[in-house]
Amino acid sequence: MSKGTEISLNMFDKKGKEKKVLESSGNIILKSRNAVQIGETPAKIVLGKENFSVFPENQGIYLFSYREVIDLIPADYQLKLLFDKKELVISKLGYQYEDFVRIFVKLRNETILKDLLFQETLKKAGLEAEFSYFGAGGALKQQGKAEFRFYQTSLAVLPESGELIKIPLSDVSETKTDNFQIEISMEGGEKIVIAKLGEKFDLFKEALRGCLNELSLNVQNFVKGIWPEIDFSALNEISLLIKEGKATSKKAIEAVSPDLFKKLEAALMKTEVKEEYGFLKSQGKQDKSDIGFKKGLMGKLTGDYFWFFIPVCGNAVAFETAGEKETGRATYFFRAGAASQTDDLIKKINRGLSAINFRREPIYLPEEKLEEPEYAKYKFSMAKIPEIKLMRELFIGRIIHKDDKQWQADVKKLLEFNVKGRVI
Repeated sequence: MSKGTEISLNMFDKKGKEKKVLESSGNIILKSRNAVQIGETPAKIVLGKENFSVFPENQGIYLFSYREVIDLIPADYQLKLLFDKKELVISKLGYQYEDFVRIFVKLRNETILKDLLFQETLKKAGLEAEFSYFGAGGALKQQGKAEFRFYQTSLAVLPESGELIKIPLSDVSETKTDNFQIEISMEGGEKIVIAKLGEKFDLFKEALRGCLNELSLNVQNFVKGIWPEIDFSALNEISLLIKEGKATSKKAIEAVSPDLFKKLEAALMKTEVKEEYGFLKSQGKQDKSDIGFKKGLMGKLTGDYFWFFIPVCGNAVAFETAGEKETGRATYFFRAGAASQTDDLIKKINRGLSAINFRREPIYLPEEKLEEPEYAKYKFSMAKIPEIKLMRELFIGRIIHKDDKQWQADVKKLLEFNVKGRVI
C-alpha cells in the first residue's frame, strides 16, 4: 500500500465541508448513451466520502455520486465505471492504480451499505479475512479479501475489490466450521466460505452465533407476547420455523402448531389493520396467507411490527403491515400468476422487502421520481436486487386507508381492473 493513501475516519473539516480522501491524476474517457462526450484526455480525479469529482483539462468539472455507479470493472490498469446512461473510463493512474481502485471500491461500498441498512445497529466490525461466495447453483461469484461487519439483522461483506454482499441473517440455514474455515449456507442456495481469520476466528464465530441467537430470542419474545402460556418445547420448535423478517405460510405454521396461527390472527385483529385483514380474508384464499414478524430497527421510535400476505381474486397478492409508528397506512397489491406459483412469489416479494428493510418507496414511486436526490439511496437496490425489479413489474397499485368504506371500495375497484387486465 502506498504511503498516504489510507482512508481517514475524519472526512470533514470544521465547517462541515467534505474533505478529499484521495486525489489522483490520470486520463479519462466519458461516454453518454454510447456516444463519446469527452475523448481521452488528462484529468484530475478527486475522491470524497460520498461523491467523486473529475476535472478534465480545459473542459469543466464533473461531479458524480458513488450511488450512481451501477457497475465497476477494474482490468488492464483501467477502471471502467458504468452508470445508468453514462460510462466513465479512468486510466494511466500509474503507481496509484491499485490504491485508487481499492479506495474507490471501499467508498462506494460504504455509501451503498449505509443506504441498505437504514440505521441498523452495528454489532461487530473490523473482522478481515478471505472469502469465496457461491451462487445458488454452486458457481463461484466472488472471492478475495474483505472486511466483515455484523449488524442487527445482517452480515455485510465489504470486498477490497468487488461488489458489496449483504446477507440477511434470517436467510442463514446452516453454519459449519472445519479446519479454521467458517461456511455459511443460505436458504436460497447461496454459500459463503470464510478463511484465514487468524486469531479472530473464535471472535467471528462468537459474533455470528450471538447475532443468530438474538434473532431467535426476538421471535420467542414476540410469540410469548401473544401466547404467554405456550410451553417451552413448542416455543423452541416454533422459533426454528419462524424467522424474524420472513413471512411464514399458514400451512407451515399449522403443521408445527395449529394454535399459533390462531394466536397470530388474534394479535392482528387487535391492531389498526383489523378491518383490512378481515376484509381481505373474506375476498381471498385464507389457507394461502402468510404472516411475518420484524423487530423495529430503532427501538421504541419505530416499534415492532408484523405483516401479512393474502392471495385475492385469483390473480393478485395483497400485502400490509401492522404496528409501525408514524407511517401512513396503505395496502399494496401485486399481480400473481398460477396458484401454484403464489408461494414462490410471496417469498420473492418478502426477500425484496427485507433487502431494503421494508421501505416501500422503491415499489410504487415512478421512475422520474426515483431520480430525485432524496431517493438516490435506492439506486443500487433498484439496479442490483432482482426481487425489487420483480415487485415493480408486478405492482398493481396501493390503496391508502382513510376510512374503511373508502378503502374497501377502492380495493374492489383495483381488483376488478386487474382481473380485466387493465393497467392501473
